Amino acid sequence: MKILFMRPPAPNILKHLQILNSEPLELEYLHTVARRRGWDDMIYDGFNTKKSARDVMKSFQPDVVAVTGYITQENLMKKYVKTAKEVNPSVVTVVGGVHVQLNFERMYTADVDYVFRSENVNAFGDLLAYFMGSALDLSTVSGLCYRENGEWRANKLLPFNINDLPIPDRSFFYQNKSWFRYLDLTEVATLKTAISCPYNCNFCYCTCLGGGRYSVRDLDKVMDELEGLDCETVLIADDVFLFDEGRVWGFINEVRRRNIKKQYLCYGRADYIAAHPEQIKALAEIGFVYFFVGLEAITDRELESYNKQITADVNVRCTEAVHAAGARCFALMIAPADATKQYFTDLYQWVLAHEVKYVTVSIFTPIPGTPLYEEYKDKLITDDIEEWDFLHLVAPPTRLTKRAFYLEYYKLTNRLYRLAKKTGAYDFMDLEYYKNVVMEYFRQKAREK
Repeated sequence: MKILFMRPPAPNILKHLQILNSEPLELEYLHTVARRRGWDDMIYDGFNTKKSARDVMKSFQPDVVAVTGYITQENLMKKYVKTAKEVNPSVVTVVGGVHVQLNFERMYTADVDYVFRSENVNAFGDLLAYFMGSALDLSTVSGLCYRENGEWRANKLLPFNINDLPIPDRSFFYQNKSWFRYLDLTEVATLKTAISCPYNCNFCYCTCLGGGRYSVRDLDKVMDELEGLDCETVLIADDVFLFDEGRVWGFINEVRRRNIKKQYLCYGRADYIAAHPEQIKALAEIGFVYFFVGLEAITDRELESYNKQITADVNVRCTEAVHAAGARCFALMIAPADATKQYFTDLYQWVLAHEVKYVTVSIFTPIPGTPLYEEYKDKLITDDIEEWDFLHLVAPPTRLTKRAFYLEYYKLTNRLYRLAKKTGAYDFMDLEYYKNVVMEYFRQKAREK
């Protein structure tokens, strides 16, 4: 049996900048399962390859096409399975991934045969074996959606033991190292040590994954995988790596004991970082370069509305702790629907005052599958799923017109990148190209009513 694993390219305006380009770890897990069972497979990474999906399907002639993707890639995922059926009407099509996990009904199309929404890669292997004729009761497969008597049936999503994840075969990554980067760091591998998130911010999609159950891999398994990674830079892709103080110290001590020499990027919460400055210093000493932190807002009122359970003062102490450790705090902020012109000015002044070089500001976006989406679903001003890229207004601004909001957002974005350029941040980017791309985008937005 031949299996083609696919992920589409990003459809948003920044896709050509290659600022963030992650290893397709989810497909490498599936590739590992396929190879262990003796099947022939191929990974198609639409983020990077210049080959068309149709041409690859024609040349590889798969029996199964399995497609993954994020929310803005939904249309492309559907296009891929449609193309697969056009190339070979008898091919079996499967869609999966984090977007599908909570929004599986959006994938109920004529060209999709199965929707797989579990992290259980071994169960996926069983499903592949079923396509080859082995016995399997489909009703027992966690989270599987399939047709029964012409109607879609959705199985319950069952808990998955993250320790059952294999150490992935990274042949694809090693053959294409130059593709994968995070900001100025190149040849970046991705390491997964946990599923979901232990917090409950109402806008966060990740906390809803895995049935909303936070689970972590045994540290010895994590360290064995890390030690075997043939690359110098590692992104720890957990939604929040910094949570359990003892586990983080265990990670630090094992890196030291095993003498692992790498540099790292990870995500963490502001309250944890602010409360553990010595640990942040120790992480920086073993190679942690970037801490991505969802600061979200600069006022207590906004933070409370997001159910962040932290204060604005905590955000300040977080940035101070990272800077004191000699690392870089990458601040993730949200431009709220009720933003005023003064909000954008205040945010810029806050960045100046606290010397945060790396800042991205996302437009407030209720993501399907989150509690926040349920609150806003009747207020949305677009149904174009590709606009859920945090660069578009999908909910109406309440204190500015759409045009005024986009103009203020553009001005803030431009000011932030000009500020970053002065400090040396983003030297790896063609900022003039970036500016032109973003400017054209906002010109289009400004023309809208």
